[in-house]
Amino acid sequence: MGRLAFEYRTNPRVSLFQPILIEGAEATVTSQAADLSVGGMFVDHPSLPFVERDLITVRFSLMPQEAPVISEAAVNYVQNGIGMGIRFLNIDVVDQDRIAAFVERIIHRPVLQGQLHLRKSARVSISVPVRVRAVQPDGVEIDEAAQIVTLSKHGACVVLSSRMDVGAKLLVETANGREFRTSVVWVGGPSGSKVSQVGIQCRGLAQSLGFQFP
Repeated sequence: MGRLAFEYRTNPRVSLFQPILIEGAEATVTSQAADLSVGGMFVDHPSLPFVERDLITVRFSLMPQEAPVISEAAVNYVQNGIGMGIRFLNIDVVDQDRIAAFVERIIHRPVLQGQLHLRKSARVSISVPVRVRAVQPDGVEIDEAAQIVTLSKHGACVVLSSRMDVGAKLLVETANGREFRTSVVWVGGPSGSKVSQVGIQCRGLAQSLGFQFP
């Protein structure tokens, strides 16, 4: 027997990096990252076929090889190019207790050596190599080495040699093999420079690089 979950924004949330399957009436999508609470989750995805109030089914494991959590859910809101917030509906009591235990464990786990605790709005200057791939509107393919120079909880500034336009979709690959699909939200760089700077929205990237923003 299930029970209606509480509004998820009133509950603590933690990052989840496991495959997430989302099934709607006319479409199915997958994601690799989300913020999770006992009441719902924010699912990272650059292009979603769902809209507010859609009813969906979500399936995900809390840890590799664990039995999946399966729940009906409703779409609370969609942020284009970023993802969507959903709330669980009639989630099984056992699954809700599993999520609560997972959230509690993550919140109280020891900080790994090298991780930084930063203010939510903070940005940190770094120099991290990444691989950037994209297809421009004119069909030109981009595949080049780039550099992250500024990092925040939900985004980064990337320096690369190719010109990018706001709204362009990128695939960013880190040195440890993690891939992130993201969108360009601003374009800049010194006048006359042979390199460009692009700002990207990319939840989960900071955590994968060892930075923990509360």
